Amino acid sequence: MFKAGYAQEIITPPTGVGLQGYFNERPNEGMYDDLFVKVVAMEIDGKRAGVVSLELCSIVGVLFEKLQEKIEAEFGAELYQNLLICATHTHTGPKFLNKPQQVDEVTQYAFDMVVESTVRALKRAFMSLLPAELEATKVFNNPYGFVRRYWMTSGDIVTNPGWRNPNIDKPECDYDRTINILAVKQGGRIAALICNIANHGDTIGGNLVSADWYGRFVQAVQHELKTSLPVLVLDDASGNINHFDFHQQINQTGYHEAVRVGRGYARIVLDALQDLKPVAADKLQIKNTTVTIPHRQLSDAEVAEAQHILDTVPDIKKDGDFESQDLANKVPAALRYFAQRALDCKAKSVPSHECRLTAIEIGDELAFVSLPGEPFNGIAEAIRKASPYNYTFIAELAQSPSGYVPMKECFARGGYEVQPGIDTVAPEAAEAIIEASIRNL
Repeated sequence: MFKAGYAQEIITPPTGVGLQGYFNERPNEGMYDDLFVKVVAMEIDGKRAGVVSLELCSIVGVLFEKLQEKIEAEFGAELYQNLLICATHTHTGPKFLNKPQQVDEVTQYAFDMVVESTVRALKRAFMSLLPAELEATKVFNNPYGFVRRYWMTSGDIVTNPGWRNPNIDKPECDYDRTINILAVKQGGRIAALICNIANHGDTIGGNLVSADWYGRFVQAVQHELKTSLPVLVLDDASGNINHFDFHQQINQTGYHEAVRVGRGYARIVLDALQDLKPVAADKLQIKNTTVTIPHRQLSDAEVAEAQHILDTVPDIKKDGDFESQDLANKVPAALRYFAQRALDCKAKSVPSHECRLTAIEIGDELAFVSLPGEPFNGIAEAIRKASPYNYTFIAELAQSPSGYVPMKECFARGGYEVQPGIDTVAPEAAEAIIEASIRNL
């Protein structure tokens, strides 16, 4: 028998906590809406698993370590191995440091609250298990996502080249527009939804906390269904996808944009609910594997070029948010920032790091697959194409920390995402993740 339970807890940080998502410091000055940790717990014939979604930009290593420690202490090591823990990727959530070190009181409070709230939500979700059925559908429709890397007429690749830039030739590639939708039904009603959508959570900017379009999506779904049912968004591989349509000349940054994108996705999902089909939930398998991700190795020429930039480009500070397009626009602060990152890559990187990949497989039609960091969408597309499961939900920023994971061919082309830094991935990383993920399925 399949059983499901759900719970969510608020993890909105107090004011003063730094926000993650840009290169400049952004102390929290208030909020548009609350952040949540959300849990869907599952059980089949006594075997348990769960999906945990945190409304954060990412989950840094020290947070994964503390979550593992507390979850294993409360539930045991076996359950921890059966959980898929991921972030939504909102760029207006709290920023936590990658390694344990002294932090201010409010940041430590926010960090502890995330850990404690996750444990509480897990406990309540598993205490609330009840018989349930699963129904699923999918649509190939993502009109709010765009490949953000463009071929220019010069033959170069530029990330976020600017609105109505006359030198844009075409996007670097296409991407997988699949939106997967899973409904957990109890007593004839939809009791929870898990939706899998590819897009960056970077619509707002500024210094106010928000769940970004994910939060507005949830609100719109709940409003139309007239119930505060749990709605989880698993961010599909979106390292090269965002919401900017550079053929338009409109303001696409601000809370209004989170509302537009969130409500737009809600309409797509709500219209698709009429096509839900039963999914047999007669068996549960959890598979974990570890993949070694090699790190970037810079040549002497690349290091010399970075040093030349630091020696010749003036040190001019930039006002406002410091974003990826500043590199394309050759803003001095951006050129110097990435040049220093290149030197740090050479001096401070280790050869590789290990990432955990998890597959939660339900019956013969449904699987949840984790990916570390911000993988390019081609990675998810390759996994989904090879997957034996009709509904393959892919969650980025899951199970292990990592940075951008571009496709191999992208490194020689340039752009923001392939800029070197400490422990950034090597060109072979994408293929290693694809192969390991397919084997895991």
